[in-house]
Parts: sequence; structure tokens; C-alpha cells
Amino acid sequence: MSQMRTLVLACAATVGLATSAFAADKPATPRGVAPPTRIPDVVYAQPAGEHVDIASVPRTVRRAVAADAARRFAVSENEVVLVSAERLTWNDGAMGCPEPGRMYTQMLVPGFRVTAKTSAGQMIYHTDSRDAVVDCAPGHFQTGPKNLSADPAGTGAEPRTYPPRPATPDR
Repeated sequence: MSQMRTLVLACAATVGLATSAFAADKPATPRGVAPPTRIPDVVYAQPAGEHVDIASVPRTVRRAVAADAARRFAVSENEVVLVSAERLTWNDGAMGCPEPGRMYTQMLVPGFRVTAKTSAGQMIYHTDSRDAVVDCAPGHFQTGPKNLSADPAGTGAEPRTYPPRPATPDR
């Protein structure tokens, strides 16, 4: 038995020495595990649209775009000129401007891409075929579609802001 015990101790010592010698040459990071990387942002492809006359855009859509542009540029709605429009179908309810962390309807949404211009600037809006509008200003955090049909004149509706205001319990 003592020979067996001596043999086991000798094997254990040999394995221990070999392991410690191997560990000195080995890098500190685990084998086969890459360092953590940042997950890249998703880039959404914008669908191609068919150019249409502004008059063919539904009146509710035109009013919603004009009301939002007037609020953003601090001008009257009469000073907003809709300069171009394209009819297209959005891939989902985000209408080409998804907000991180928000879920959207996963169905095709018929709508328009409308350019509004004022003396203070120009914005491109993505809309559905009713009255939901989204501005897709580059570099801004998007707040998703906003339905302006309840207050098309902009008398009581709160404009979207960047960055978004924190949610309050009464909302």
C-alpha cells in the first residue's frame, strides 16, 4: 500500500509541476474567449418611394406635417410649405424611424415621405396614410409616431422633444 501511495503522490507532484510550468507560459485570458465588444447599431434601409403630387397626399397627413413643422420651427402653419412627397410602404409601425427599446407593429404600413420647408429650415417626415407623423432628423433620438388628429391645430398637444422627457405617472 505504501508503494501505491508513494506512486500516487509522485504522479500528483509531477502533474502539479507540469501545470504550474504550463500556466507560466499561458496568457491570463481564458482560451477561446474573445474580449467583449460593443454591439453595433442596426442600420435600417429606407424603402424607395414613388414621387407624387402634394395634392394627392391625404389632407389629414398634410395638416399633421404642417402642424408639427410649425411647432418645431416656431412659425405659423401658413408659413410651412410642403415641397415634395413620395408614396411608399413602410416595413413596420416604426415607419423607418425606430426608437431603441420600443416595440412596433410588425406589418406593412402604407404611407408617405413628406418634406416640409419654412424660412427657418426644412424637415423630412415619415407618415402613415392617416395622420401619424415621425420626423427622422439625423442624429436625434426618435420618439416614434405621434398622432396629431386629436389636436391638428396644435393648441394643446405637447410637441415632441429631444431628448425625450422622462415619463410621469399621469401618462
